[in-house]
Amino acid sequence: MPDRWQTYPVEFRGGLISNLSPLQHGAAAPGSARVMNNFEPSTEGGYRRIEGFAKFNTNAITGQGNVLGVVFYKDSAIVVRDQSSGNPKLFAASSGSGAWTDLSVETATAVVNGAVSSATGIVLDGNSGTIEVGDTVTGTGISGTVTVSTVTDQNNIVVNTAVSVSNDVTLTFTKPTIALGANTSRARFAKYNFDGTDKLFIVDGVGYPLILTSVLATGLSKLSTPSDIEGASHVTVFKNHIFVAKGEKVIFSAPFEDDDFTAASGGGIINVGTSVTDLIVFREQLIIFGEDRILRLVGNSLEDFQMQPIADDVGCVASDTAQEISGDVIFLGPDGLRTVAATERNQDFNLASVSKPIQKQVVQLTSQNSSFASTVIREKSQYRIFGFTGSASAGTSKGIIGTQVQGSQGAEINWAETSGIKAYVADSTYSGTTETILFAHNDGYVYQMESGNSFDGGSITASFSTPYFPINDPRLRKTIYKATIFTDPQGTLSLSLNMKYDLSEEGVIEPDSITLQNTSSAGGVFIFGEPNVQFADGAKINNGGGYSAGVSSMVVDLMSIDSGLTTGDTFQVLTSSSSSDNFETTYTLTGTPSISGSASLSPSTATTTLAFSPNLAAAVSDNDDVIFTSVGGTDNTAVYSGETLKSIFEDQVQGSGFTVSLQFESSDTNPPYSLDAAVLEYGQYGRR
Repeated sequence: MPDRWQTYPVEFRGGLISNLSPLQHGAAAPGSARVMNNFEPSTEGGYRRIEGFAKFNTNAITGQGNVLGVVFYKDSAIVVRDQSSGNPKLFAASSGSGAWTDLSVETATAVVNGAVSSATGIVLDGNSGTIEVGDTVTGTGISGTVTVSTVTDQNNIVVNTAVSVSNDVTLTFTKPTIALGANTSRARFAKYNFDGTDKLFIVDGVGYPLILTSVLATGLSKLSTPSDIEGASHVTVFKNHIFVAKGEKVIFSAPFEDDDFTAASGGGIINVGTSVTDLIVFREQLIIFGEDRILRLVGNSLEDFQMQPIADDVGCVASDTAQEISGDVIFLGPDGLRTVAATERNQDFNLASVSKPIQKQVVQLTSQNSSFASTVIREKSQYRIFGFTGSASAGTSKGIIGTQVQGSQGAEINWAETSGIKAYVADSTYSGTTETILFAHNDGYVYQMESGNSFDGGSITASFSTPYFPINDPRLRKTIYKATIFTDPQGTLSLSLNMKYDLSEEGVIEPDSITLQNTSSAGGVFIFGEPNVQFADGAKINNGGGYSAGVSSMVVDLMSIDSGLTTGDTFQVLTSSSSSDNFETTYTLTGTPSISGSASLSPSTATTTLAFSPNLAAAVSDNDDVIFTSVGGTDNTAVYSGETLKSIFEDQVQGSGFTVSLQFESSDTNPPYSLDAAVLEYGQYGRR
């Protein structure tokens, strides 16, 4: 018979560990995890189910194969995708449902001013855009290939062959396509501003670099010299120079110039003696990663640039894996994930690998995938790397999360795994107070990470298993009577708890699973950083592009209610910036809205127009949240405390064994939640 009840508390911390034996693991790191999938070590403590992702734009990019590059620029996604075999193009689109703009094709239009009969001279008016020599002309009456041979001015042109065109016919003038390099496999980007204009420098490993100055086709141009930069594969900006890498060469521009790479102006070429796999600026140095060595460039210009070694015989084995995270740079080395600081201290010794606790998962990721993408989530001090295999489904695609947390010995990285996020390319951009994380693969869509509670509408399947706890003595049997689980839910919570005994060996009896569940109001929106204040009904702005300040009506969809709104009800708008004039501003409905569609059956069809006062105080974006603070004249808020939004779960449990593990699983589209700690109450048998 067991002795009196005893208590065993466990604080969940330490992340995924797979390089210890079961007994070592449970004894040395009981708060860590032996399984941790789609949970993340939280900087606030405990383990948090990850957030979801959603389409950044609901339209697919035309073309075929992988999206070859993605970057967030001027509030738009800039992407590269192949259109036919070996013919990639550049596209841009903002968030929402607007069409993708082909940046590779620029057109102008004009109207014929006076009929033309078998002549080459054409008089025009009603111009839009700029007509240039070489433009291809199309329109009613134009057949064959007709191009502009002379532009006297924008209203008087000469074409290369005689045409007959009626008066008032609109002609389209298409400029030669500004193409990326044929058969490129990856495009990379660098943002810079040398002259007051935010620009993108684009390389693709095959052709000459491109420069983008806007999200319109008129903003794209292509360099044609020098030959050294043709085929550049990596790019960054350091000390007001453009730096590109091509093979073993690093080429840099003149200061504050993006199209002048001549030595006379301050440009130059450095042979680094290893094939460059990544470039990243870190503090006052440019880190140059090679396949088998790492170097740093310090200085400010051609006059004082100096190359210094960081490590010999160790390099970055996969491009697009190097990222800065909380005061260091992490990258994929030959023996796992490393940091630059540890590599420099330890040179090529295994001590430099920070991923040793999950070496099994790293080996699986690197051996089962042909390429990799990575990103950072700055507000979480988090690094994510994703393996990519084109034939793999999104559901089977794997990744690794590393979160920098404060440990007992200082800063350390805790690990976890992801599944269900398929990424060939990824980008993270911090603008003001908003971080936008984009990724894409081979289905033609661009997705936004850290967005919503689902994987683009599908459930997020998450699992976390503790080590097998020996609870003081691994050779004494314990009977577990009660488990208390401490959670931090952000809304509705539903997950299962299973008690696993004695390494789940054959013949071990395992009790039925226990459901931990609470329920909050459907459609609720948490607001203004108060985790226990929730508004029960809401909607999203839906017009494809947002609204400017001053409007007095807005279209919304994804309504959480079918009826009940009336004149005098109030709402607020959640914008991406806490400095917005809309923040905590209340608007009053000036009419009773008519809701079409069905919020209960299909929320995406539930839409209406809200007329309100005062006028909108500041601009809002498409898909910003609208929350109704009163409905039908009744205050619509609900305040949940620990008593009504349940966060502590006490359950009677069954089973006995020498060791015990807690296994948590969920698969739903509920808001994220954290698992903070557990307390087991048990009785212990005497030694036999």
